[in-house]
Amino acid sequence: MPNNPDLQFSPIYKDLFTTKARYIDLWGGRGRGGSHSGTKYFLHLMIQPNYFRGYLMREIAGDIRESLWRDFKDRIEEEGLEEYFEMNETAMSAKYLPTGNILLSKGFKKSSGNRTAKLKSLAGATHVLIEEAEEIAKFDFNQLDDSLRTNKVEHIQIIRIFNPPAKNHWFWDKYNLVPCQPEGYYKASPKKDPSLLSIFSTYYDNIENINESSVTAYEGYKTTDPEYYHTIIQGLISEGVRGRIYKDFKHCAIMPDYYPKFYGLDWGFNDPVALVECENHNNKLWVSEKVYKQGLLNSELSDLMESLGISKRAPIYADSAEPKDILELKRMGWNIMPAQKGADSVRNGIKFVKEFEVYVTENSLNLLKESEDYHWRLDQYKMPTNEPEDKNNHLMDALRYALDKVKKPKGLRVV
Repeated sequence: MPNNPDLQFSPIYKDLFTTKARYIDLWGGRGRGGSHSGTKYFLHLMIQPNYFRGYLMREIAGDIRESLWRDFKDRIEEEGLEEYFEMNETAMSAKYLPTGNILLSKGFKKSSGNRTAKLKSLAGATHVLIEEAEEIAKFDFNQLDDSLRTNKVEHIQIIRIFNPPAKNHWFWDKYNLVPCQPEGYYKASPKKDPSLLSIFSTYYDNIENINESSVTAYEGYKTTDPEYYHTIIQGLISEGVRGRIYKDFKHCAIMPDYYPKFYGLDWGFNDPVALVECENHNNKLWVSEKVYKQGLLNSELSDLMESLGISKRAPIYADSAEPKDILELKRMGWNIMPAQKGADSVRNGIKFVKEFEVYVTENSLNLLKESEDYHWRLDQYKMPTNEPEDKNNHLMDALRYALDKVKKPKGLRVV
């Protein structure tokens, strides 16, 4: 067996080696070396005599190859340990030959839009390292967490690497958020919870590994893109997500209950069924969340809508991707029809929503949360693209469908 090298770590990571916490957050600003330190910690664990079965994880399985997997191979090469590892490039897995400890890779989804429901296969894992962890939905994370239950180690560890998401993200349930300067931003400190170890850092903590041109670029964002500088570089927490699509929704106490009502419906089962109620007058649009519930059969949805006092004569515009569901509710007596589709319909639908002065009832909690989270997909540099992020947007989709009722005859068409 080789003499295990003494891997060197920054002092800010010293608590990694003594903590009994199940959840370890390595988070902060760009350039802090979070992925480098996470993969180095995994290499340290893997070459110890103790049992180790680790997983590299990201939301999309294929994204692991050019991120955590590449970083892990770099750590092996930096320490000169190549001869002691058996690597499988196709599976992105590795075995440390002296002990048999193994490293595997797995995505929460196999590809964009396809959910992976086989996380129970991680039952033997002792450690999980998740990059871009802020992209993971709470449901998916909980499913992973529940699947980890090996008795071969005293403490299972889930290590989350992330840039800080907006203040309403589920990550912050275990943190206290404190307003700071500039106005509209927050700092986070962990609550007194023995299950969580939080290690925050920025490029200042990794300055010996940052070249001068990168420092100049980072600091340049202070004037060219302040939001990027405060969140991505400094690691502060913003009021809303970066690239937020709907920034101007207003709150109202109740619906006017004066204008004809119409509805938008997004189908779901594992995802929630989402139904919104709308009223429209001139350029004003009032919206209320009526249904947001998982596991509903169409018969149960019909009963629920009746119990909510929704008139069967009121028009309901539903996602046309489920024609059988539309037909089933129509046979139950509902005035339901498919929302129309057209070229570039999602972006056009978003533009159409933005033509209105939108008021959302204060009790529409899921709708308000979705509107705060709904954002343009970010590129590798955390810059907004022209494509909306297709997740946690069930009520946002239902709202677009509902506007089929008031679309302009020759104008924008809603999916």
